[in-house]
Amino acid sequence: MLNNNCHRRRKKRTKVQRDVHVTCVFSEDCVLPCSFLPGSEEVIHWMKPEDNDLSVHSYYYSTDQLKQQSQRFRGRTALFNDQIPKGNASLLLRGITLQDQGRYKCYTSTIKGNKESFINIAVEAPVHLVDIQLSDDIITCSSTGIYPEPKLTWSTDPPSDLSFDPGTIQNSTSIKVDDQGLYDITSTKQFSRNQTNICTVTSGTIDRTATLKQQAPVQGSPSSEVSIPCSVSQSDLLTFDLTWTFNQIVTILTSTYTKGTSQMYIDDQWKEQVQNLSDSGSLQLHKLTMVHQGTYSCELSTARDTHLILTYLQITPDKLSDVSDGLSPGSITGIILAAVIIAAVICYLLRVFLCKSKKPTRSQEMNTISHEEEESLSAAANTNGPNENSQSGKPLQNEEEREEDRERQQGQEEEGSVTADIPVPQTEGEDIDPGECHQQLNVR
Repeated sequence: MLNNNCHRRRKKRTKVQRDVHVTCVFSEDCVLPCSFLPGSEEVIHWMKPEDNDLSVHSYYYSTDQLKQQSQRFRGRTALFNDQIPKGNASLLLRGITLQDQGRYKCYTSTIKGNKESFINIAVEAPVHLVDIQLSDDIITCSSTGIYPEPKLTWSTDPPSDLSFDPGTIQNSTSIKVDDQGLYDITSTKQFSRNQTNICTVTSGTIDRTATLKQQAPVQGSPSSEVSIPCSVSQSDLLTFDLTWTFNQIVTILTSTYTKGTSQMYIDDQWKEQVQNLSDSGSLQLHKLTMVHQGTYSCELSTARDTHLILTYLQITPDKLSDVSDGLSPGSITGIILAAVIIAAVICYLLRVFLCKSKKPTRSQEMNTISHEEEESLSAAANTNGPNENSQSGKPLQNEEEREEDRERQQGQEEEGSVTADIPVPQTEGEDIDPGECHQQLNVR
């Protein structure tokens, strides 16, 4: 009986296992492995010794015990409960952050004994995408959200010694850290026209490459079909994304290739111009106008590389009317209206010039009496006595007759005002009707 009690009180020997190294990907889920010899009355404690044995996850009495769990791990941990009776105490840690790096202890206990396992976590944010762009003969290569700190290198194909390349911009690489502790890297370089420009970003054991080259220009016209090549070998690729853009800003189409099958999306504004996308990735266009002249970019992306090929498309009009294809209906209407107005102004000025260039005949000058002369003659007639009137042979007018004469004279003055202001022209050898210019100038 005493021997049995002593056996029960005897302290269990704790077995310590070597450290296990695990690399977890930033923001993704990660499994920390831990195993033990199966037995009843399982007890599991996950802790972080570097942080004063911070409680990560606990399990006993056949259930999770999370009252003492640290706040930073709340809702982020889980055991594979159905695997615990089989000796699996692995921990699932969700949404890995840079703070999760470090050494963890997995303590397990059953009626058969105790065990301690240590797991070291390293967190990586690998290079997912390297972006490369060309502007004013300067290439910009960049990548974001990387950990650990990345490196960026330039090269060319065919190879060249960039250290002696006068086009290389020295000290052009900059690195910044964002609020999550991840690195952003950017570098610039002079564009090498006759070579393929290669930018490689490396972080940890992972690197990714982006290439850029410019092809010879392609000629096209509104009446012809144009094929813009995407000269990247795709025979050995099973999964990749292909994107065509205009002037490196406007997306024309995107296509995803997965194990021989493809899904393509064409932007609504380009559905009339895109005729086909060949198996090699070449873009076939038709129904082009002058607004479609510019730089076309073919970008092919795989899990490791990005290839960017630039091609300039020059549109040559078939005839003069093709130039108007690039104009909006409002612009065409404005041009026509301006032409009509200019023609009308020129016609009016010519008429005025022709009328002013003509001279009146002598008889017309004598018959044309100004308003002031008529009033002077009328006053003289009224002041003359009966002797003058009797000499002219005209009877003396009463007041009513004189009023009728004045009204008659006033009407003649209004009808002859244009004739009095603008002299009636005379050509050589003939008299011109003064009403000719009068009728032309009164047309409004």
